[in-house]
Amino acid sequence: MERFQKFIFHEEKEVFCLKKAIILAIGNEIVEGIIVDTNSKYIANKLLDYGYKTIMTKTLPDDLNLISSEFKDSLQKADLVITTGGLGPTDDDLTREAISLALEKKLIYDPVIGEKIVKKAKNYYKTVPEIVKKQGYVIEGAKVIENPVGTAPGQVLNFENKTIIILPGPPAELYPIFESALKTLEKDEPLYTRRIKTIGIPEAVLVEKYKDIIYSDPNITVATMASYKTGVELRFTGVSSLKDKIDLIVNKLLKEISQYVYALDNKSIEEEVYEKLKNLGKMVSFAESCTGGLVSSRFVDVPGVSSVFKGSIVAYSNEIKEKILNVKKETLEKFGAVSEECVIEMARGVSNLFSTDYSVSISGIAGPTGGTKEKPVGTVWICVYDRNSNKYLTEKYSFKGNRETIRFRSSLYTFNLLRRMLK
Repeated sequence: MERFQKFIFHEEKEVFCLKKAIILAIGNEIVEGIIVDTNSKYIANKLLDYGYKTIMTKTLPDDLNLISSEFKDSLQKADLVITTGGLGPTDDDLTREAISLALEKKLIYDPVIGEKIVKKAKNYYKTVPEIVKKQGYVIEGAKVIENPVGTAPGQVLNFENKTIIILPGPPAELYPIFESALKTLEKDEPLYTRRIKTIGIPEAVLVEKYKDIIYSDPNITVATMASYKTGVELRFTGVSSLKDKIDLIVNKLLKEISQYVYALDNKSIEEEVYEKLKNLGKMVSFAESCTGGLVSSRFVDVPGVSSVFKGSIVAYSNEIKEKILNVKKETLEKFGAVSEECVIEMARGVSNLFSTDYSVSISGIAGPTGGTKEKPVGTVWICVYDRNSNKYLTEKYSFKGNRETIRFRSSLYTFNLLRRMLK
């Protein structure tokens, strides 16, 4: 409880928070979970460079009165309110209308903007629907920011010493418009953030054991985040004049917990592994069973990964383990697919198949069925093989959670085991 109270103390004190921002992500498809809101994270990170701290993000359905009400409430709490989505031409796109209602300002049709939108729309439609002209309506007093990708422009508005930025929802359209909108903001002292990413130590243990270092400066906001996809992260934030003090805390902490740290700041564990392989001039391959290609999928999200990654085999069945990876039938019969013996042979097999310097294999029981008393759901074996030295590094894990949690934790620990071998 002490750690939680300290965290709230820092957040409420807000010694350094220069300006506050609220982001409203609008659209039924977001509220219903059809698409994931990645825009808010992108916007919040960008705003830190301009001295704005995002104090709240909300997802709202396409409801005129609800959007208007939430917008009014947000404008009272924050210096900057940003909306995303709801700027399209259809009847359920209501953001412009809701904001004009909240501000008691007129919506004015701009024929010049309307014609530009029609001209752009001709690139997408053989016959341009009349409704696209709806996107040419501008809130009274707003500055229009042209959309270089799509049709719906953005708008920037100053109202009673508050700033309002209205953005379309599709990320490809939002990003360039938001970059242009940022230029209209007064850039105060930016915020400085450091992040420490760990694996293998529970959040509560980490914070309790090292609380004297973590919370040593009351002017620095501390946040912790635990995720089955990325481990436990510590985040330290303050104005840029606190840079040296933040770095000092981070460096002190790194000396104490270096064995758990896999990356710093914005770097992911996949990027860390990629850079180590690239610096060594080595290639890697994967043999996956219970993760079903998840490890490979996460790795190829890293740009340039083809310079270190040759390929992978998803050996979900024992038949493929035998025929493709050359796992001995006797090994499977005696020890089972989820065993140290099996993952060693899988790692050697995929390394020989792709002629890679390193190979990684993983086999486990993701559930919800398939577990036994000896090997319950969540039992996972991982092996990293160094072909040049003929050395193996194996680990057995007992993960808790549902099928998705076990698969993502397995992939995270797979990258970490490879990182350890490379280190």
